[in-house]
Amino acid sequence: MGLIDAALERQGRQTVRTIDYDRMSREHPAQKAALTRAIKTKNPETIAKVCKAAIGAWDACGAWPDDWNRWQVALNDSLPYFQCIDLRNL
Repeated sequence: MGLIDAALERQGRQTVRTIDYDRMSREHPAQKAALTRAIKTKNPETIAKVCKAAIGAWDACGAWPDDWNRWQVALNDSLPYFQCIDLRNL
């Protein structure tokens, strides 16, 4: 079996996930506000908790928002210059 045939077979077994746009539209503004409040605390643990909560909601909705990197930047900026944590590892 060639690469193309194997890929088509795997693709046929995948389930199609739908995105809950309504939920994302309702929750995203509150997530951004929570991130802003967390950034103002300058507490890395608080920022990490807000990031983790947002990621859980995004995964439940079926997609991450286009501005997901705001949470990554906030987390990185709260850590010492030599540390970086990928959001997916929270």
